[in-house]
Formats: sequence, C-alpha cells, structure tokens
Amino acid sequence: MRAAPVRLACARVGWRGLALVLSGVAWISYGAGLTVQPRYGTVRGITVLLHLLPMTAWGCLWIACGVACLLYALAGTGRDQSGLVAAVVPPLLWAVAYALGGMVGVGVAWSGVAPWASHAGLIYVIARVTRPPRIVVVGADGES
Repeated sequence: MRAAPVRLACARVGWRGLALVLSGVAWISYGAGLTVQPRYGTVRGITVLLHLLPMTAWGCLWIACGVACLLYALAGTGRDQSGLVAAVVPPLLWAVAYALGGMVGVGVAWSGVAPWASHAGLIYVIARVTRPPRIVVVGADGES
C-alpha cells in the first residue's frame, strides 16, 4: 500500500522531475558538507575558486541550487528549465575548477573533472530526451 503514493509522486514529476529531485537532494547534502566540514581534497582541488569566495559561500551556492532543483521539480516539463540549470551549474563549476587546478599543478585535481562533468552531462541527456514536443501550427496553405 505504501508504494502507491511513491508511484503517484513519480508520475506527477516525471523523469525530468525525478532527475531534479535526485540532484536537489544531492546538492543540498553536498553543500551542507562543504559548509560544515569541507574535505581536504575538495579544498585543494578547487583552490582557484577559493580566491573568489570562501568555502562556506560555495556550500551555500550548492544548497541554493539544490533547493531550486526541488522546487522546479514540481513545475512540470516545459516550465522546469531553471531547475535544470540549477542542476547543471554546480557540477560544471566544480569540473572547471578541478580542470584549472590540474593545469596549475594542484596534485591530481584533474581526476575530479570527469565525475563532475558527467553529472552535468547526464542531466543534459535527460533534459534533451524528455523535452516537450514542439507544436507547429500549419496554415491552410501548408506553410508554417
């Protein structure tokens, strides 16, 4: 009997919404970890970003993007583009930071590029595959 509410919720948000919910929960928990106790490897890997803002601010950015993902998951397909952006921006930012860290010689920072970029890529694939169909109105003369 408990499975029915879960199925109903999944049917309500769809695949895009589910991707946003998963990203939202992940970004909120990751951001909380960054603000409370950032890991040494993360601090070293994104050292180029720490010249712009402290780690607490970056953690808050992750949390804000996670909350946006959760809110836009309820918006429905076609009205959730901002949520998709919020799901993609933090991992892309981290991928770029790790790439820059690798270029300036920060240990094995380059090894963090693919994992973070892949999440952004997966969100893009889900958004692309599940995009709403475009409706083209054809006039009486056969031209759109």
